[in-house]
Amino acid sequence: MKNIKEENGGIALTPFAAHCFGMAFARWLLLHPDLQKDHDEKERPGKHGNALTICIGRDPRWHGERLADAFARGAESVDGVTRPVRVVYTGVATTPSMYEFVRADKCDAAVMVTASHLPEEKNGIKFFSKNGGLTNKNIDELIVLAREEVRHWYDLGILPPSSGNTGVLCSEVVDFMPYYEKTLKQAILREVGSTSSSSISKPLLNINIVVNPGCGSGCFFVDLLRDLGANVVGSIHLTPDGTFPDTFGVPNPEKKSMVEETTRACEAHNADIGVMFDTDADRAGFVLPRIIDKNGMRSGYEPLNGNRMIALISTIFRSSSPGCTIVTDSTTSEELNKFLENKLGLHHYRHVRGYNNVIGKAKELTESGEANAEVAIEISGHCAMKENGYVDDGTYTAVKIIGLLARTAASGKGSLLDLISDFDEMPYEEEVRIQITDGSLERTTFVFQQLAQSLKEICDGNDDWSLDEDNEEGVRVRLSSGGHFMIRQSLHDPVISMQVESISREEAREKVVEPLLGLLSKHDLLDYSALENE
Repeated sequence: MKNIKEENGGIALTPFAAHCFGMAFARWLLLHPDLQKDHDEKERPGKHGNALTICIGRDPRWHGERLADAFARGAESVDGVTRPVRVVYTGVATTPSMYEFVRADKCDAAVMVTASHLPEEKNGIKFFSKNGGLTNKNIDELIVLAREEVRHWYDLGILPPSSGNTGVLCSEVVDFMPYYEKTLKQAILREVGSTSSSSISKPLLNINIVVNPGCGSGCFFVDLLRDLGANVVGSIHLTPDGTFPDTFGVPNPEKKSMVEETTRACEAHNADIGVMFDTDADRAGFVLPRIIDKNGMRSGYEPLNGNRMIALISTIFRSSSPGCTIVTDSTTSEELNKFLENKLGLHHYRHVRGYNNVIGKAKELTESGEANAEVAIEISGHCAMKENGYVDDGTYTAVKIIGLLARTAASGKGSLLDLISDFDEMPYEEEVRIQITDGSLERTTFVFQQLAQSLKEICDGNDDWSLDEDNEEGVRVRLSSGGHFMIRQSLHDPVISMQVESISREEAREKVVEPLLGLLSKHDLLDYSALENE
């Protein structure tokens, strides 16, 4: 939320700030009745008259409860006159579940207190209306309202009251997560498509699944799988705990140490699949065996992430929605594009990096009729699907992959990795960050624009480089030997990112790194030592 969740310092999200944003969100919702759920008052559990109901949840960070308390107090302090404001607190929850509660008419709006994969001392707030997550414009409007509340308390010369460590003061404490768990169970049943009576209740029988939620909000998922018959005895870090595991810290499915620990658990328990979630479970990652022998012993476990995760998810929609569009961020590989379009017969649309951008583009393409965008997925693992209302949901992504696993196992086929055996991956992939040493965003923009223009000019006379004219972010250049490189300017930091994929490290050095070093050396105040070391 603006500078609230900055990696390097930034503004602290204090209980006072949470109080002001609680007030701001309630006022904002009252000012925008079109963003509140239409509902039958008799159908909403816990509904009191025509009150505006906001549900708040949090990840396991210990300070999340303090912030939830302050937010609830701020929201309920708003005098809605004809429509009072009620806050209900559902405790530890996942980010995607909060929107599901709105969609299921359990509340008019929802808030999640989480900093996702950022360090455990960080925190933030995610907001949901009936239209989904709030836009940047919406957040700007909230900030204006929150500042007004800050001035009010400043003029009074006091701070608003707080519950301290005694819990969350709100209209009602609820437990909505069992409802969300039920929706995911139903989704797995749909995916598996069981017909026999025994498999209907236990569709995951004889499937070994290791779940590693990293003591985050996704811990409930292991109980869901157990209820459906899966063997989950090898699962690890299953108790929500805001101090997180010593072995890898805050859960992040892209983190090497988390992947390695999950892989070891899979090897120890002959798992069919390993499932990982980030802290608030809006993102998932997986581990799969490469080899399954005739005795059912599995080995050669590999992470399913990045481009290959997009490839596998896309195979699902080749069957269920032939010719649909997969929207990804701009950094996905050239080989992924070939696999989606040439091997699967799907359409691939690359858009600006950032999962909100990718999801927004998928919605836009579908709503305009320009394309049927079934999936919006970022290379980091953030994934939203049209069938699930474009909710960015790691647990729903896991549902789709586990459903595919169950169907594949039932048909007697081998590893899920066999389904993407035609997907060629470049042997060398790397991303480096070029720093602007004076910290100036203006200088970053100036240097980036000059670099971009130089690269475009070089492409005109270089047989090894071909400019990607359809690229929507930065400059993307295809290499004649295969692969690509691209440069992008960070929106918020004095950084220029460079990503390269190539047939070898040596090829990348000769065809990409050396020419770029020549261009970068012409600019002062650039730290490109990371590129020199490639």
